[in-house]
Amino acid sequence: MGPTPFPSITTLREWDFKLLQRYKPFYMPFCDVCCLCTFGKCDLTEGKRGACGLDMAAQQSRIVLLACCIGAATHIAHARHLVEHLIEKFGRDAPIDVGGVNVEVEAPVTRLVCGIRPRTLGDLEDVLDYCETEVTHLLSATHTGQEGSNLDFESKVFHAGMIDQVGMEVADMAQISA
Repeated sequence: MGPTPFPSITTLREWDFKLLQRYKPFYMPFCDVCCLCTFGKCDLTEGKRGACGLDMAAQQSRIVLLACCIGAATHIAHARHLVEHLIEKFGRDAPIDVGGVNVEVEAPVTRLVCGIRPRTLGDLEDVLDYCETEVTHLLSATHTGQEGSNLDFESKVFHAGMIDQVGMEVADMAQISA
């Protein structure tokens, strides 16, 4: 098991910030206003801030986080549908087989991120519980007034991408095992 099994949003934040310091985000806004809340349309041009305090960079990274959460939620929901169907058909204790002896490292992303080696459909269900919890936390950060730093949003984008990869791998394992 690695040093960070089932990491939360803040667990890898320090590493995310090292990457973001080295590879600075670049924004090309496709819109000059924010219309994501009931405070009204806020003009974010020329260094202005919205009613909630967001500037253009934070707004752009918030939009990216929303898009990543939408993608991750879609992939994880697909995985959940597959796993629930297989559990209904075969039971939680049914073994996962993604290729037998022909596969040296099954579930490399899940093993790296979650620190477990999934052996049964029930194990996949536990991994999906983690993924769904993380997407909920990530999505809550996009609500008005919850976050103000573009770099914090970008760190969460990294987390969303990691969770998305785990969810897609679970879907693949379920589909192959069926």
